[in-house]
Amino acid sequence: MSAFCHPPGGRKWWLRRIKLIGSSAFRHKAVRSWLQAVGSCALMQRVALARPALLERPFRPLGAYGLRFRERMRIVLEHYRILNTLVPLALNERIYLAGGLECPVGEGRYALHLADSGPNPKEGELAFYWRDTATGVCLSQLSFYLVQGMTGPEIFVGGLQGPMGENSRDLIREATKACEGLRPKDVVMEALLAFAAALDVQRIVGVCRNNHVGRQRNTPREILCDYEGFWMESGGEPLACGNVAMPVSQPRRDVMELPSKKRSAYRRKLAQAESIQATVRDWLAAPGAVPAMTPAPVLTQVIAPAGPEALAA
Repeated sequence: MSAFCHPPGGRKWWLRRIKLIGSSAFRHKAVRSWLQAVGSCALMQRVALARPALLERPFRPLGAYGLRFRERMRIVLEHYRILNTLVPLALNERIYLAGGLECPVGEGRYALHLADSGPNPKEGELAFYWRDTATGVCLSQLSFYLVQGMTGPEIFVGGLQGPMGENSRDLIREATKACEGLRPKDVVMEALLAFAAALDVQRIVGVCRNNHVGRQRNTPREILCDYEGFWMESGGEPLACGNVAMPVSQPRRDVMELPSKKRSAYRRKLAQAESIQATVRDWLAAPGAVPAMTPAPVLTQVIAPAGPEALAA
């Protein structure tokens, strides 16, 4: 595994090989279970061949603060197992192996993108991006996992990132105006709601600042995003662990409750939100796609049983 993940010629490849070998030897039984599970899932095999870093996921912090090796294994395995079962194989390959799915919005100035989590692999295995195509700036990235809940599949959102730089606020204001009042983070949230509904996800759980994986570092990162505040805007309810549970189906505000002078603007905003959701629904209902038939790894055979409490209790 170390030779596959770190071939000769890479930056400090020999040192990284040694570290991976040492870490694997320390927990060899768990690593064997991990590799067996990866080998039994066709989607994970394809992704690992294209991105060997997938095999190293459980060795590093991911998902939420304080998770152990086997808990990190479970998160990644459940994500690909559920995705392999619910999403057509052709779409999975486009998402992970062909650059993702993208749709231009607003005469091409902005684009909604669904792909792997790219620069934030600790926060999820999938991500929605809202990009400014004119500047190349990502205005919002929402990274998440599919996990197995008590009553069915759930989504755990591990991170919500915005742009950096002096003009980031100006770009956000401009994008919000162009999208009829939908902020960049609202756009990716609307996309996530449509994704969850299409897969019959039971609920969405958003990470809180105290549980963010960015805190699990030698020098903990300051979490600037007000995660709890945004999740509460989406009908969230705090959980005992600090994370926030959100419903997949969220009622819209009755336009007649608004002053008459604001109704037209609100209708345009709702139309924009529905357009975003329709885009995601169309992606997942792509004609000619055949659902994956490869059986998913049976997690109870490779990992000691554990409930979903690690992320969503």
